[in-house]
Order: sequence, then C-alpha cells, then structure tokens
Amino acid sequence: MVRNVTFSLPVELIREAKILAAKQDKSLNAIVRESLEQAVESDRRYQEAGRRILERAKEDLFEAKPWRWNRDEIYDRCR
Repeated sequence: MVRNVTFSLPVELIREAKILAAKQDKSLNAIVRESLEQAVESDRRYQEAGRRILERAKEDLFEAKPWRWNRDEIYDRCR
C-alpha cells in the first residue's frame, strides 16, 4: 500500500534534490523514498546488531567462570 505524505522542506534543499534526481534520472519521489528506505534499514541493522551483542554478552556472562585475581594481577592490569 502506498500513501501520500506532505513535507515542508527548505526551498534550497528541494532545488538541490531535484538536480540530484535529474542527474540520476529519477523522480524526486524516488530519491526521497530511497533515502528513507536506507535510513530505516540502517536503523534496523543497528538495532539487530545491538540485540545480538546483548545476547552474546548474556551468554558470556552466564557461561563465564568467576574472575579470581590476586593483588599482583590487579596492579599489573592498572599499569
């Protein structure tokens, strides 16, 4: 399904976007749609990566053995 949306944009941005669209032999609508699709997909990948990192961290946390450092090891790590 497709819906129409109205945007308010600076005149100069619209002018430059029209030039870009013409250079790429595309409509302004196609340029805006592609840009929004890329932004949404980028956010999806970012969110998915964060989810995977958290899952891995939970796995590592629950599978990890407790840390047992002695005093010398702690000071060596701080240097």
